[in-house]
Amino acid sequence: MAQAWRAGFAIERCVVAPDLLSGNFGWRIARELREAGVPILEMSSTAFGSISFKEDLQGIGAVVRTRTDSLGEVSLGDGLGWVALDAIGNPGNLGAILRTGDAVGCAGLIALGQTTDPYHPTAVRASMDAVFSQRLVRASFDEFVRWKRERGYVVIGTSGSAEREYRDVAYHAPVVLLMGSERLGPSDERQAICDELVRIPMVGTGDTLNLAVATSLVLYEIFQQNRRSP
Repeated sequence: MAQAWRAGFAIERCVVAPDLLSGNFGWRIARELREAGVPILEMSSTAFGSISFKEDLQGIGAVVRTRTDSLGEVSLGDGLGWVALDAIGNPGNLGAILRTGDAVGCAGLIALGQTTDPYHPTAVRASMDAVFSQRLVRASFDEFVRWKRERGYVVIGTSGSAEREYRDVAYHAPVVLLMGSERLGPSDERQAICDELVRIPMVGTGDTLNLAVATSLVLYEIFQQNRRSP
C-alpha cells in the first residue's frame, strides 16, 4: 500500500487496525494519508484479518484506484524495454514477472488478449508491490502488431525450436520481450512478428519451463548485456 501511495496512485480509503501496527512506518503512512484528505477507518484486528489476503497482517490497508495506460501512450525510451504477455492465465506468474521486471528496470508490462488481470489479488501479492512501480497496458494482439510496426520496435520471442540459445544473441535495449501461453507458448502468428526467436536449453525430462522462470532468464540476460555496455 505504501508503494502505491509513493507511486502516486489514488487512494480512496485507508483502513487501520491499531492493535496490529508495529513500528512507526505504518502510523506515518496513515498520518500522511489523513493529512492528504484520505478517509481513515479504524477497525479491530479480527475485522482486519477478515478482509486481508496476507497471512502476516501489518495492520494497514487501502482501497486503491487501478491505473492502466493505453498502448498509444507507450514509448520505449532509453530503458531496458517492456514485457508483453499474450493469453497468460496464471496471475501468480504474471505477478512474479512484474517483480522481475521491476528488478531489472523494465518500464512495464503489456497484457495482450485474454491475459489475466494484473490487479488480481494473487498477481498483486506475487508482485511484492511491483504492480505499483510498473506501468500496465491492456491491448489486443492486433493493436500490438500495428504499434510494433508503426514504431519499428524490436520484439524478442522464445521458442523451443529456435536456432539460437538466449545467451547467444546480442540484445540492444530497448526491446519488447513477448511471452506466450504457459501451456502452448507463442503461436506461429505470434512468432512471425518477432524480430528474433531464442530458446532456453533444457536437458531434463520436462519440455517447458515455468513462464515466470523463463521470462526472468531472458530478462536478466538482456539486463546483464546492457549493463556491461558502455
